[in-house]
Amino acid sequence: MKKHEIHTIVETAGFSSMKEKLTEKVEHFLNEKVNAGYEIVSVSFTYYEARELIAFITICR
Repeated sequence: MKKHEIHTIVETAGFSSMKEKLTEKVEHFLNEKVNAGYEIVSVSFTYYEARELIAFITICR
């Protein structure tokens, strides 16, 4: 049976730069997890009150 984990990564900044910063953080996080043997199930992004961009990441092993 696979064990699922859900992670969130949040970026708060100016609108134009927060997309780029969060994308870099998510890419780095995913690379580390894939190299550790995890499978990426899903990645989704949402805005919270137009001040934060949040990435929801589901992985499993």
